[in-house]
Amino acid sequence: MSSCEHCKFENDPTSLFCGGCGNDLGIECDRCGEINKNQTFCKNCGQIVSSSLETRYDSKDLDDSSAKLLESDKNAIYSDQILPEPGKLVDLISTSVSAYKQNFRSFIFLALINGIPTLILGIIIRTLLETELISLSNFQQYNDSQISENLLSEFKAIPIWKIITIVFFVAIGLVANLISIMSIIVGSAQFANSEKVSPIICINYSLSRIGKLMLLSLFLIGLFIIPFILSLLLIGIPILIYLVVRWYFALPSMVLDNTGVTQSIQKSWDLVDKRWWVTFGTGLVILILMTIPTYALNLVSSNLNSDFILLLGDVLVSTLISPFQAIATGLYFLSLKKYPKI
Repeated sequence: MSSCEHCKFENDPTSLFCGGCGNDLGIECDRCGEINKNQTFCKNCGQIVSSSLETRYDSKDLDDSSAKLLESDKNAIYSDQILPEPGKLVDLISTSVSAYKQNFRSFIFLALINGIPTLILGIIIRTLLETELISLSNFQQYNDSQISENLLSEFKAIPIWKIITIVFFVAIGLVANLISIMSIIVGSAQFANSEKVSPIICINYSLSRIGKLMLLSLFLIGLFIIPFILSLLLIGIPILIYLVVRWYFALPSMVLDNTGVTQSIQKSWDLVDKRWWVTFGTGLVILILMTIPTYALNLVSSNLNSDFILLLGDVLVSTLISPFQAIATGLYFLSLKKYPKI
C-alpha cells in the first residue's frame, strides 16, 4: 500500500489516482506498463513518461462527473505547458533561451564534455603536424594548381604513428561530442518537465545508451553515403537535404524514448511526416543563428597571428552556443511528439 501525500489515504501500489482525494499518484508507461511517480523517464525502460510531456488521461470510459473533473485537471496541466507548437519559431527560440538561462551552469558543464577534448585535440594536431613539412600557414601560399599536389606530398611525409594518434583522438572527440549533445537534449527534457537540469543524471542517462548511439550514428552514416555521393553531382542535393530532415531526430528518439536503431530511424521519419517544411525552416533558422557568432569570431580573429588564440576562441564560442542548438532540438522533438500532425 502507498500513502497519498495529500490526504494520507492508503492506495494500492498500482493506483494512478488516489481513492480518497483523486490526487495524481503516477503514470503508466505506454511502452512497458511500469508505474512511475514523479519521474521524467520510466525507471524500467527509459521512455519519457512525465505527465507534462505525454498525454495521460482518457475519459471515454468514465462517468460524466469524473470525466469533467479529469478534463479540468488535464487542461490545468497543459495550460502551463512550455512546449511550443511546431512552426512557432519565436516561441521555440524564446523557450530555448529561457532553458539555457535558467540552467546555464549545467548546460555549460555538459558542453565542456565536448569543448575540452576539442581544445586538446586541436593542440595535439598542431603539435604533431607543425613538426612536419605541413603547417597551417602553408595553406595560404598555395594557388589552385599547386594545392592538391603540394598537400598530397606533405601528407605523405607524416609518420604513420602520428596519423594513428590523430585518428585515435579524433574518435575520442566524436564520442565526447555525441555524449555532450545527447546529455544536453536529456537536460532539455528535464526542463520541459519543470525540473532543474542535473548534469550527472543527463550524463549517466546518455552513457547508458552510448553503445546504441554509436551504432545508430554509424548506421546513419552508411545510409547517407549514396545521397552524399549523389549530392556531389548537384542532382542529389535535394535528396540529401530531405533525408537529413527526416532522420534528424533519430538520435534524440533513441536517447529519450530508448528505442532501437531501426525504431529510432522510423520514429524520426514518422514525426517529420507532413511537417517536413516546418521542420526544415526551423532547423535552417537555428543553424543561421548558430553561425552568426562563429562568423563574428572569424572577423575578429582574422587579424590575429596566433593559431592557439584562434583555436581557443573557436572552442570557447562553440562551447557557449552549442547548448542552444541541442536544447532547441530536444524541445522541438518533444513538441513533435506532443502535438498531432497538421
